[in-house]
Amino acid sequence: MKKDNRRKFIQKLGVTVGATALLNTESMASVANMQSGKDIERSEFLNNYENWVNQYISVVEKEKSDKNSMANKHRIMELSHQAKDWQEKIALYLNDDTFKQRYIQLSMRLSDSINSELEA
Repeated sequence: MKKDNRRKFIQKLGVTVGATALLNTESMASVANMQSGKDIERSEFLNNYENWVNQYISVVEKEKSDKNSMANKHRIMELSHQAKDWQEKIALYLNDDTFKQRYIQLSMRLSDSINSELEA
């Protein structure tokens, strides 16, 4: 009887250890998938941000040549409106060094364009 109880205990322990190992593996895979998802989100955000920066630089260039264009002024307002809700995401994503480096590069391009507009 003792052997039977010990065998059941060992089997139960083995199942518990195996299940724990499986759960840990699944948890690690889940975290890896979440991280991978975050990488994709950050990458998509940067692609969209780069597109936005390019568009904004374009309207800044048009502003230099035609300061009276109402369509261009309207476009500047549209682009500014698009960016108004990005702060939370940017603050979250800046924890990633790769994101931070690329974001700063793009922001510097935008800043340089705006500064050259102010100097003109």
